[in-house]
Parts: sequence; structure tokens; C-alpha cells
Amino acid sequence: MNSKILIVDDEPNFVLVTKKLLEASGYKVIEAYSANEGLEKALEEEPDLILLDIIMPYKDGFKMLAELKKDELTRHIPVIFLTAKSETNFLFEGKRFGVTDYIIKPIVAEKLLKYVRKYLILSGK
Repeated sequence: MNSKILIVDDEPNFVLVTKKLLEASGYKVIEAYSANEGLEKALEEEPDLILLDIIMPYKDGFKMLAELKKDELTRHIPVIFLTAKSETNFLFEGKRFGVTDYIIKPIVAEKLLKYVRKYLILSGK
């Protein structure tokens, strides 16, 4: 079974490039362009891993993560923040909400794939 990865980011070009990279590595990719759409798709699709941008309009990644962690269906899903923000307060805030890890943008393909494999293995997928 191919692992399902949900990408939640408001930048369509970033989603497209990341999707192509992940699909070329054999993953099934689900796309969402806002936190609300991401929450809907997380509940519908039950992905094995979520790649989540922090800075998005209307609802940010922290709020989406908090909602994911409150729901019985989604609280177990590993979430990796993808962000251009590397300030310490963002990192601490994410840990407080239960983020699994961070990758700072711009993303290096090999690093992203390494993190994806690592957290899919750790979650038994």
C-alpha cells in the first residue's frame, strides 16, 4: 500500500513541485490550499503524514494543527511544518501544539524525502 501524504500550503507552485517529487517517490499525494480545506481532507482521506505550511491566510498552520490534535481520527497523524520562519518562537510554538518536526523553506528534495520516510516508518506506515 502506498502511503498517503497531505500537503497543505497556500502556494500552488510549491504544492505542485512537492507533489511531483513525492509522487515520483511512490507516494499518493492529496492537496489542500488552506487550513480549512486541509482539515476537511485530513478527515476524509486519513493521510499517513501531513506536510503543513504555518503562514496561510484566514487560519494558520498552528490553528490547523491544534484542531488535528483534538480530533480522535487525526491526532495520531505525524505533522511536519514546512515554513520559511526559522525563529525560535515559531519552533517552540509548534512543539507546544504537537508538531512532529520542521523543515525550513526553501526545501531540499533529499531532506524532505528523508523526513517523510523517517516519520512514515516511525508511525508504522
